[in-house]
Amino acid sequence: GDAPLAGLTLLAVEDSRFACEALRLMCQRSGARLRRAETLAAARSHLRLYRPDVVLVDLGLPDGDGADLIADLAGRGRPAP
Repeated sequence: GDAPLAGLTLLAVEDSRFACEALRLMCQRSGARLRRAETLAAARSHLRLYRPDVVLVDLGLPDGDGADLIADLAGRGRPAP
């Protein structure tokens, strides 16, 4: 269909306005909702309240390494032993 990502929410953890604008246009065209966090701290506070379907993480963020957030998110999905 015209909106392949309709109903999905993406969280972009990205401090570049240029990159976020490109993502916003992509989401508009595909039907997804876009939320944005410019820092790891903002992303973590967002993720305490909301569960986006997709999280796109920039590795170089003003307050740390995006890989740490990716590792946290990967660990969250594992069942407890």
